[in-house]
Amino acid sequence: MADRYLLAGELVEVLIRPNQRWKNRPPQRFPMDRISDHAPRNVLIRRPDGQLVVRPFRGMRRADV
Repeated sequence: MADRYLLAGELVEVLIRPNQRWKNRPPQRFPMDRISDHAPRNVLIRRPDGQLVVRPFRGMRRADV
């Protein structure tokens, strides 16, 4: 069963969560800004109308349902 969250007041289901760390990242070879160890927290959600959307996890709150 998918986790349920509130997004802008509507109930959505989180279907796929991201990996929290990049485990197989290659070593840095060029003098560039360091990339954080954590990947962006994008999630696949299903809206009440059935639409599937990939969006950032930011702004979502756990629903008490």
